[in-house]
Amino acid sequence: MSSHSKSGVLHLPTRRSEPVAVQQQPADVPPPAVRATLKAAPAIRNVYWCEFPRDMRQPEFWKTRPVIVMSYKNTLSGPILVVPITTKPQIDDRWAVKLARNPNPKEDCDVWVVCNHLYTVGCGRLSAFGGVVPRLTPEEFRPIHELVLKWIPPLLPLDSASSTS
Repeated sequence: MSSHSKSGVLHLPTRRSEPVAVQQQPADVPPPAVRATLKAAPAIRNVYWCEFPRDMRQPEFWKTRPVIVMSYKNTLSGPILVVPITTKPQIDDRWAVKLARNPNPKEDCDVWVVCNHLYTVGCGRLSAFGGVVPRLTPEEFRPIHELVLKWIPPLLPLDSASSTS
């Protein structure tokens, strides 16, 4: 890996790999616009179903699953920051928070919020739980928020040696 310090360009080494068959639209064709089914902009701490893309790669999340809204001042046409919820036990994952209750009104199984998997999605991917939008209390949300902030490290002061070159 090399870096050109004046332009801030990072040059990564290339490696040969087997071609991956991925269906892609031509670069000049925008993705389809999907109208949001929600009646109101998602609010922080709200829980929705999120239709993740099927072409994700491990360890990314895929399929339709519950998510918690992390961003605020959202609109129906703008991006929404979410974290996924899973029923797969995350006992040894230090970046997961087990919820005291399942926010899905139709389930009572144990669930975990995976706080190091932040996703930006459009409202067209979100839907309510049969017309119901569960919302975490501030007390339920606080450990999730704290762990997400821990995952995103604080900005460190620039190293004086690297800033002069």
